[in-house]
Amino acid sequence: MPTPIEALSAEDQAAARWAWAYFERNRQPTGLVNGIARMSWSTLWDQGSALVGIHAGYQLGLVSDDSFGDWLRRLLRTLETLPLPAPALPNKAYGTANGQMRTLNNRPDRQGRSGWSALDMARYLLSLYILKAHYPAYGDRIDRVVARYDLQKLVRHGWLWGSGAGTNGLQYWQEGRLGYEQYAAQSLRLWGIEAETALYNPPVEEVTVAGVTLRVDRRDRATTGASNYLTNDPYLLWGLELGWPHDELKQVNSLLQVQASRYNKTGTLTAVNEDALDRRPYFLYYSVYADGRPWAAVNTRGQNYDRLRFLSTKAAFAWAALFPENAYAQRLRQSVQTLADTRLGYFSGRYENSDLGPNRALNVNTNAIVLESLLYKAQGNRPLAHPQG
Repeated sequence: MPTPIEALSAEDQAAARWAWAYFERNRQPTGLVNGIARMSWSTLWDQGSALVGIHAGYQLGLVSDDSFGDWLRRLLRTLETLPLPAPALPNKAYGTANGQMRTLNNRPDRQGRSGWSALDMARYLLSLYILKAHYPAYGDRIDRVVARYDLQKLVRHGWLWGSGAGTNGLQYWQEGRLGYEQYAAQSLRLWGIEAETALYNPPVEEVTVAGVTLRVDRRDRATTGASNYLTNDPYLLWGLELGWPHDELKQVNSLLQVQASRYNKTGTLTAVNEDALDRRPYFLYYSVYADGRPWAAVNTRGQNYDRLRFLSTKAAFAWAALFPENAYAQRLRQSVQTLADTRLGYFSGRYENSDLGPNRALNVNTNAIVLESLLYKAQGNRPLAHPQG
């Protein structure tokens, strides 16, 4: 049964309504939700966030039964008919207004040459699992959506496997680094896909940042061509949606501790994340540690943008929900409570350089995670993939 929004504090209720405004403004007739405000485009990761956000909005009573049912039926109808490339896995991006394949820079991709992302697919599939678990009346339709995909292509030799455009067709590679890799592998298990090496045997080492010991992935940009971002997003989503296994708790606690330690030493509130920006390069990975450097803020090509370090709204909400007794987590939450346009949704965050002000990027991931954090809290700290009873 939906959780009445009245179960939340007045502050939480306001936050839920402001985050839901993003969904009301960016829903398309297809049922898909824009990944970025006013742009009819989305990755599969974005659409996974959208599915969870719609679920959270309904469970919090922000949308009526009839409206939710209509939305979900439209959305599943679209997902059942999305064009698929020859590998029988969804393209990396789609137009939300028409469901047509797009590139990651929002150009037409009629042949689906962009390839697929195993990480994005895992988040999307986890979101479909959450819907199926909570709304069994739609279970057959969700199964039909997933039956279209050749999920075995997502794993090779126990590792997550992705692809992308090459000069002679698709190129293939191992995908994922510590945190992202395990969150994705746990998600795929819900659909019977095992990536055991990724889940249980990633190549890790220990580093010390701000006096705190953390595990990081040994596969960095210098040795593999892909960065080993250690950031909040996968760990927070893992906790909110699936619940952490016991052996991950030390890493999670250390992540929160190291960000609090930086704040205590510098006075800079710290909540790192991958996030959209309101200025070039428009997207950054801000990490506790990446490619041999602490507090690195880089784009997807590894270029340095430390001047654009930011506090992440979605990270602040998620830490506060997951650690309700932690003073630093609650301080983070209070710092972003009003970081929104109440008619449009929550902004991505605030730049650490106070001269730059808020990071006014509006996107589905931020607003979905605000909503799922509030639902997690309203449900008594129960991960979203586990219905009550």
